[in-house]
Amino acid sequence: MDKKIGLKRIIISNMLIVLGASILAIVIKSTLPADVNVEDFDSTLVKLIGFPAVATLYFIVLYSHCVMVIQYFGKKSKLSKLQIGFRFGVVFALIYIFGMQEVVVEASPFDEWGFSFVKYQFFIGITDALPAFLLCMASSYFTLNDGFSIKQKHLLSIMDKINIVIFVTLTFLIQRAIGYEIGFVDSNISTFPVPTYLWTIIFGIILGLSYLYLYPIFSKEQDIFILPFKIVVLTIGVNWIVFNSFIGLIFDGVMVQMLFRTGIDILVFYLSVVIVHMWIVKVKNSTT
Repeated sequence: MDKKIGLKRIIISNMLIVLGASILAIVIKSTLPADVNVEDFDSTLVKLIGFPAVATLYFIVLYSHCVMVIQYFGKKSKLSKLQIGFRFGVVFALIYIFGMQEVVVEASPFDEWGFSFVKYQFFIGITDALPAFLLCMASSYFTLNDGFSIKQKHLLSIMDKINIVIFVTLTFLIQRAIGYEIGFVDSNISTFPVPTYLWTIIFGIILGLSYLYLYPIFSKEQDIFILPFKIVVLTIGVNWIVFNSFIGLIFDGVMVQMLFRTGIDILVFYLSVVIVHMWIVKVKNSTT
């Protein structure tokens, strides 16, 4: 059995891991073609401390959240530390890769959506995702005591999983569609409607799958309100909000919009999962 890891070692290790992942992300990005004009970034913070400092601060905050949820929730899980790191790493990586594909052309070097946009955003997403995945694996390995894989109770059935993914996707699509059409969510729906809705459907699926992939880490918690809150809000939600806040950090006047849209995303995501869990409990109770 592993010896209990000391608090001092945990703090120092995670600080170094976050710093290393942030440096790696910045170094990888610096190797990509400089298609973005830094002079277009007009936020007060960029003008005050400069874009490199803003980008560095952003990565430190983003990756710090990753290690915080690993440390807080991972140490309570019965899964092995490598399984915990892998699951968190995959989920955060998927969010960054597919999140970067949101059709917001104005925030890219391109004037229209197309293959060049998709390719560029994919590589930008990878530069965020790869350091995050390595960070999760390293943080779990060096700061968690190794658990043991057991046959877990209360896991979801195949039909339960399908229902969660479908319902999360539909509700994400509906709430975003309302936002697009009414106009309280800025989008490229008027110029690129098909890619915008296609991304919305795909990202809804990613959210549902991410919930399912993290579920075994949290499945010891059986409260149908608290369990989704830990996964959807505290883990995926906060990270999605921080990830999207980068646009607000570099462009003037868009932070409120970014926080509003991501806040609505997470609220609807959370309510969707709670509703499905309530339905699952009701069905199981009716069959017993």
